[in-house]
Amino acid sequence: MRMALATPPVLGERRRLFVAAAPGFGKSWLVRSWLADQRVTWAGAGFDPEAVEDWLVVDDLPALDVAAARTLAGRIDALPPAVRVILVSRAPWPGRLPADSAALDAHDLALTEPAVLRLLSAEYGVDDPDVAGAVHRLTAGWPSLVHLAGRHLRGGDLASLCAPGTALDAFVAEQVVEHLPVPSRRLLRRLAELGTACEDLAGPRAHRTLRLLAHTGVVVPAAAPAGTYGMAPMPHWLRPVPALAAVVTRREPLSEPTHLRLHTDTAHWYTERRAWGPAARSRWSAGDRAGTSALLREHGTAIVAAGGAEQVIEAYTGLADTDRELRLLCGEALAVTGRLDEALAELTPLLAGRSTVEAGLAWRLGMVYYARAEHRAAFEALERGRIDGADTADEAFLLAWTATVHWSVGNGEACQEHAHRALHAASAAGDPRALAAAHVALALRAALAGDRAGNVEQYTKALAHAEAARDAVQAARIRANLVSQLLEEARYPEALAGSAEAVAAAEAAGNATALSVALVNRAEALARLGRLDEAERCGERALAISQRAGSGKAAYALTVLGDVRARRGQRSMARAAYEEAVRAADADGVRQCFVPALAGLARLVAADDPAAARVHAEKAVSHGSGPLATRALLAVGWVAVAAGDRAAATEAADRAEHSARLHRDRAGLAEALELRAGATDRPSARRSALVEAARTWRTTGARLDADRVAHQLGLLPGASAEERLAARVARGALEAAGVALGTGDVAVPPANLAIRVLGRFEVILNEVPVPSSAWRSRKARDLLRILVARRGRRVAREELAALLWPDDDDDLRVAHRLSVALSTLRSVLDPERHLPADHYVFAAPAALAADTAHLDIDLDTFLGEAEVGHRLHEQGQPAEAREVLAAAERRYAGDVFEDEPYDDWAVPVREEARATYLRVTRMLARLAAERNATDEALGYLLKILARDPYDESCHREVTELLELAGRHGEAKRARARYEAAMRELGRPAVAAG
Repeated sequence: MRMALATPPVLGERRRLFVAAAPGFGKSWLVRSWLADQRVTWAGAGFDPEAVEDWLVVDDLPALDVAAARTLAGRIDALPPAVRVILVSRAPWPGRLPADSAALDAHDLALTEPAVLRLLSAEYGVDDPDVAGAVHRLTAGWPSLVHLAGRHLRGGDLASLCAPGTALDAFVAEQVVEHLPVPSRRLLRRLAELGTACEDLAGPRAHRTLRLLAHTGVVVPAAAPAGTYGMAPMPHWLRPVPALAAVVTRREPLSEPTHLRLHTDTAHWYTERRAWGPAARSRWSAGDRAGTSALLREHGTAIVAAGGAEQVIEAYTGLADTDRELRLLCGEALAVTGRLDEALAELTPLLAGRSTVEAGLAWRLGMVYYARAEHRAAFEALERGRIDGADTADEAFLLAWTATVHWSVGNGEACQEHAHRALHAASAAGDPRALAAAHVALALRAALAGDRAGNVEQYTKALAHAEAARDAVQAARIRANLVSQLLEEARYPEALAGSAEAVAAAEAAGNATALSVALVNRAEALARLGRLDEAERCGERALAISQRAGSGKAAYALTVLGDVRARRGQRSMARAAYEEAVRAADADGVRQCFVPALAGLARLVAADDPAAARVHAEKAVSHGSGPLATRALLAVGWVAVAAGDRAAATEAADRAEHSARLHRDRAGLAEALELRAGATDRPSARRSALVEAARTWRTTGARLDADRVAHQLGLLPGASAEERLAARVARGALEAAGVALGTGDVAVPPANLAIRVLGRFEVILNEVPVPSSAWRSRKARDLLRILVARRGRRVAREELAALLWPDDDDDLRVAHRLSVALSTLRSVLDPERHLPADHYVFAAPAALAADTAHLDIDLDTFLGEAEVGHRLHEQGQPAEAREVLAAAERRYAGDVFEDEPYDDWAVPVREEARATYLRVTRMLARLAAERNATDEALGYLLKILARDPYDESCHREVTELLELAGRHGEAKRARARYEAAMRELGRPAVAAG
């Protein structure tokens, strides 16, 4: 069984470790794996002190009371000081642990979601991250439950995982529930019914039992229940492991009186805390239909706002007296959860053919049509709403939603007018929810005008009002929109962090529209930061949400998916996504997405269909104003580059750069600089633009974009050695991320001649190794080896002659031989004679040199990567340093000319490369140790010892790492190898510390 903890915790001076968790957490298995190489006594609580060796493991320790625990602790204290003790139990230690003890509970042993994915993939062939995520949610990482799920998925699905007769059902019933004490079992049944609870809700008499269930992993930390947004924070919200709760609820249902009493008490508890949604749900579960209806009528809007839309829908569905007021409420709840067709089915009959309707009905209908991206219908619905000047909250919402729809179609003046009217009405009404909506409308107007500061200011005010009103639905919308603003300013790391909060907020609020927006934003941030797989999954999830809702806002998700697939070179899939986005956005004027989709499509087809690309780009410009103009102008420029129209491309670059600076769009500015590089044929201007673009991309954190520009810089004629190295590193990173190279590159193609000297010597021409027979002369081959070993430095002809023909004193004959060898060498490297004679090997009257600018030499790349990696580490960038150094370590296939080790002239460069490799590998080991990646660190250290078995400091590091990890048997063997190596050198081994 694969576990969360491969090694035990560091005990330090403490003598005992207490491990407590429910059955199936692999406690005993884990301890056995830790102590495999130790002298261990396995015993029960009545162990014989005389028989104990280095370690005592008391396994399957029963639940103890305080007196029994004190007695056991005394017996352990009487053991010799060198003995260490591990106690393994299904129940926590009663009271406080002895002072010299460490403890692990179920939460330490549970598998994380990535670990669940690795386990399911390795042992059960389940590679889908979404399936692994669902298994983790169902099992909370309980190891045995994860294994049972993996076996079940070989022939079943997750929906039937907990069904009667399954292995998981039997395990939970027979191994877990049956062995619980009666109070724990009783509380578990109540918790399974409630779903989520805290100590205060469970009641004071249940506190100790609840903590016991938490320590053993039967209940796990949970988010606050739906509909409790803004409620005074409760410590330690908990829920039973969902798979466990499913089995318990079915096998041991509560009696009817107990069920009713539980929900009645729960409803009262929530009502006291003004958590109306959970209170309504509990009243409904207690059979109090009248009380439920009264709560909905009095607090229904607050319930929806606090994240309880599903609770409203559930209660409404079971009520018989669903009048106009309740239908209005249900329509709003359905709209929030993304069930837009059902919302219209509830709300539309309330129009009853009237030309004007109350503001509350009009804004809710407008909200539904806006969510569907049907703007004409939204305007029609909103215009039917009566505004009597009463300045009610409903009138403020009507005006705010009208402003929002005007923003979506790009009508700035109308947006501004209605937003200000909404603020006036909301202020007069004194309603914080309405004030939040009004400030959101003003924020949208500021965004449309390119006023970044105003946008943030208005959203900040809106969020404060939403939180004061306990309005989770609007708060989720605001958080998602704030992330959009961060993306527009190319603050990608901040946007990624904010998107996680926005997704969680939208999920908690049940706000489907905000969730889709948050997921699209997260996908864009992930893509910019180089995490394309995750970006695609987020985009697909957002698309599924929009499509289920029947919303034209699916265009947003389609556009981000088009962007990701275009980066990967998946041109057909990207084109399909862009074209579908254009159709969805154009159907009713989703302008905020229409322009980016058209721009993406234009750039994608620029080379294959220039006429269509030009039409798409010009249409994007005609619809693009404000911040959207930058992306449209960039598309125009790249289409012109593809068509060879440098003047038009330069003009578009100028306009795009101006637009980007105006709107504080750093990504747009960097792309405008790249466009400028692509539009010019002057190498100096191209280099200048790319250097500034690379610097700009790096400040945004957009790793793939920075790598793309670094790759182009290194391919420019006259690129420095450092730029060529950076280009090779960037190319590797881009390929590792799955990015297609070549699209949009403005530089010359790379050299087609590669020389490999690390390990065996090999020349590769146009990706094909040059056969030995092609050389015709061993001396021509040796000449190249010597020149490569000198790494571009000139080598005097006299020195070459002495190295190649040491026994020939005839200077004329040797000079002729050298000329023949050089001619042969050039014919091998350029057999078609397409290149100038000095392209690969420079020849002067007195010396020869390899032109490393035209050669891809693995030694130069390796040494350069090592230098860059160490520089990054010195600059405080450990993650980047690790990436570059790991690439260098992988590149080192062996010592220089390892297949021909006896040439004295090769010794200096061989020793230099070897020393560099050892330094790189040692640095990687230290970086891994700093991250507590013990196995990775050990792997690097053992590679060092494989090349230098007498490296004393390396031997000591291996031993210390193993000791710290608690792998004492391995540490003992490592110590023996160290001492043996030192004996061979006649040196004493340093005493273990």
